[in-house]
Amino acid sequence: MQTRERLEIRHWVQKAVALYESSGEEEVLRQIAKSQGQFIQDRRYIFAVDIDGKLLAHPFSKPLVGINLLELKDCHGKTFVRKMVSTARTRGWGFADYNWRLPDSQEEFPKTVFFERVGELVLCGGYYTNNCPFEAI
Repeated sequence: MQTRERLEIRHWVQKAVALYESSGEEEVLRQIAKSQGQFIQDRRYIFAVDIDGKLLAHPFSKPLVGINLLELKDCHGKTFVRKMVSTARTRGWGFADYNWRLPDSQEEFPKTVFFERVGELVLCGGYYTNNCPFEAI
């Protein structure tokens, strides 16, 4: 099932890339920031950081928008944003695995994120890899 989910999340991020390419940065960031928008589905949502690691749009973590997240760590000490940005700069895309909180929760679960660079943005979409209680928003 993990392979299917990886393909689905990659395809979904590429829809955000297509929106960027057709409508521009401002529109894709506006759509990503919507808490009930087109880039939220079941356990998945898309967020965007710039190529320097600053969070530009997120449907749930609004207080972090505008903050550089390069040193942000999960509960195991992984600086996952640093890894995503570094890989996006050199390769253009990739996957990252880390633990993260569910929206409206302090409990962390394993998460896999696909990310792709487009212009100066890194568009990221992920899914929780366990049977966590977050079924839909």
